[in-house]
Amino acid sequence: METKSYLVDSATEFHKLPASTSININNVTVSFDTPKGEFIAVKDINLTIQKGEIVSLIGHSGCGKSTLMNTISGMVSPSKGQVIANNKIVTGPGPDRGIVFQNYSLLPWLSVYKNIYEAVDSVLSDKTQSEKRTIVEEHLKMVNLFEHKDKLPGQLSGGMKQRVAIARAFAINPSILLLDEPFGALDALTKASLHIELLKLWNLDNRNKTIVMVTHDIEEAIFLSDKVVVMNNGPAATIREIVDVNIERPRNKKDIVHVPEYMKTHDKLLGLLMDKFSIEDTH
Repeated sequence: METKSYLVDSATEFHKLPASTSININNVTVSFDTPKGEFIAVKDINLTIQKGEIVSLIGHSGCGKSTLMNTISGMVSPSKGQVIANNKIVTGPGPDRGIVFQNYSLLPWLSVYKNIYEAVDSVLSDKTQSEKRTIVEEHLKMVNLFEHKDKLPGQLSGGMKQRVAIARAFAINPSILLLDEPFGALDALTKASLHIELLKLWNLDNRNKTIVMVTHDIEEAIFLSDKVVVMNNGPAATIREIVDVNIERPRNKKDIVHVPEYMKTHDKLLGLLMDKFSIEDTH
């Protein structure tokens, strides 16, 4: 896949991207100093994500998926290259990029309601208290948690905690939502339910939010995504291939597995992930 370069010589300037472009990762390398010397996590990554796309990053453990996503969030700075989000060079975290982690990251001493309200109050400072309360209540209802609003996180199941985290991320209305294996620790039924909740929220926003998700789950990636970015093994991981998911939306969780394009895409991704193993590896 050909990737256009928008990078210019200056570290603080770039050619303006098309309005349809949400994220442009341009020639990005991330390295870290270690006692044994420089460790290159990802190298020469080029990736363009359009506004409203859902894109999954998959690959074996240690291939730099989370590192790459953290360059978009601004929590990791590239050693080389640039990340441009919403036509601005990413220099640190910002409210235009919401994050949902696998470990929920809820404040255990605050209720479900207050966990979301604190985020809304901090980010949407131009709203009145009444407007903020309305936003919190609406998003709690969207994920079917309004009746649990006064509970503490410790009183919730893992799936319910993740619903709170997702509701909180959507409530601050970021244009880009970053998901770092948010469903990895959940059972299959809870995971399937949260997939539906995520897509409902995305649809309610008229599919204007761009979603980037790290996952190890091929089925999850296909069901949710418009395209899947397959990473090579690290260190110095690169993008091996970008696979388009040409399956019409809305997608039915039960029926999609029988669609020929699903089976074709599944086999393609499985082959890309598994062909590093060979019969010789078992001896």
